[in-house]
Amino acid sequence: MLEVRKLRKVYEGASRTVEAIRDVNFSVGQGELVCIVGPSGAGKTTLLKCIAGLLAPTSGSVVLEGNPVISPPPAMAVVFQEYGRSLFPWMTVHDNVALPLKQKKMPAERRQELVRNALAAVDLANVHGAYPWQLSGGMQQRVAIARAVAYEPHVLLMDEPFAAVDAQTRADLEDLIRVLWHRLRVTVLFVTHDIDESVYLGQRVLVMTHAPTVIMEDVAIDLPDERTQLETRSMARFGELRKHIYSQIQLAKQGWRPPGQ
Repeated sequence: MLEVRKLRKVYEGASRTVEAIRDVNFSVGQGELVCIVGPSGAGKTTLLKCIAGLLAPTSGSVVLEGNPVISPPPAMAVVFQEYGRSLFPWMTVHDNVALPLKQKKMPAERRQELVRNALAAVDLANVHGAYPWQLSGGMQQRVAIARAVAYEPHVLLMDEPFAAVDAQTRADLEDLIRVLWHRLRVTVLFVTHDIDESVYLGQRVLVMTHAPTVIMEDVAIDLPDERTQLETRSMARFGELRKHIYSQIQLAKQGWRPPGQ
């Protein structure tokens, strides 16, 4: 579904040059849920923007369903961390969710159906006439997720989407993503700084080194597919996976590099 090939990104300024991403290679199969973690400043957001076609790589390529990504592709949707800035406060919840569908020039009847279904999927069917500023932070992020779902993407990119909400809301939203992923069978690439979250959500976790970034390890998450916050996080295997990924990130912070780099 998605391939990242020898991706490199260098920021060039008047006074200095910064190599954010050096050589990133990985693929995501159709219907997979893959998480990305790494040290702070590892270039996770830069990587996601390159994958989304929002930022041109210096070299390398991103391929979605066999086609190179050179601009934001119609088969992809993105949910960002800053939900307050991604929703238009003067538009109702319904209109926020419907906006990208209007840009698709979709028939009104189909548009209404998709908006209605997406809001129901995130348990917000009764707030379609409200404005974002009237909702809690967690509800606003659900609106942002509903907008992405209504767009019917083949790939959903999520950039630390729950970092700005409280712990209880975060747990609820994690479970929501698992439910939507099972129901819609969409391919999900989820960037997070939270190790526990990556283990709880993902089928795989890609561990990034410190910048300039490469993939340090691709960790298979061999937990049962049926997951709950209490039981899954209490499993011995959950703790083992968390410990392993934590130790890898500590190595990355200490400057670990692959041989020859």
